[in-house]
Amino acid sequence: IVCATKESKKYFERSTLLGRSLRAWPAEIKPGLILLADNYGEKAIGLSKFYNHAIDRSEEKSILVFCHDDVYIHGWSLVHEINMGLEKFDILGLVGGANIPWGQPGWWFTLGEDDKPALNNNVRKSGSVNHFDPNNIKPDYYGHSPTECDLIDGFFMAAKAYTLKTKGIRFDERFKFHCYDTDFCYTSRKKGLVIGTWPISCTHGSPGKFDNTWVNAARILMNKLNQTGSY
Repeated sequence: IVCATKESKKYFERSTLLGRSLRAWPAEIKPGLILLADNYGEKAIGLSKFYNHAIDRSEEKSILVFCHDDVYIHGWSLVHEINMGLEKFDILGLVGGANIPWGQPGWWFTLGEDDKPALNNNVRKSGSVNHFDPNNIKPDYYGHSPTECDLIDGFFMAAKAYTLKTKGIRFDERFKFHCYDTDFCYTSRKKGLVIGTWPISCTHGSPGKFDNTWVNAARILMNKLNQTGSY
């Protein structure tokens, strides 16, 4: 599991949803953790740069799960579930969408005519996730999973290191905390990889943040995709 957090390493297991969930797992089946702690302020490293570092340092046989620190993983059969999912897909997530037009900067959100975030309700949505409180389970259901998708949400993404290394796929380090996941999906699909959702029980502590920082990243991504062309 690859995770960057504002929290200190000392308090990670008590102060984050991810840390709290992993703390409860039996040591024999607990996955390894590549953790970037104290990642805040002027010294903060963008997720893309940190994720690329994790890809580069990982052995080819490794499976990498890029995961936000506010994700609580409910099942300790995670390794088995991801192995099953990666038999079907090259890259998997928990929620995402298909029928997405080229250049859309998010799996569900796009930029409207007023240059503000707007839902594209023509997206064929997939997956489910609980939100906010891992002790109050009422998952938001988006659509059937497993399903092949165009784009997935970056709060949880998994892939084999071998696949990423052999295909030469990396995160674009211009996208530090927004749109890195969408760009990663577009890059992966252009390399011929298959992306999909897989049913894994998790709670995400946030519904996402679509502020001016996201809008600026979305503009950069849309310009990039317009220049590079479609599949």
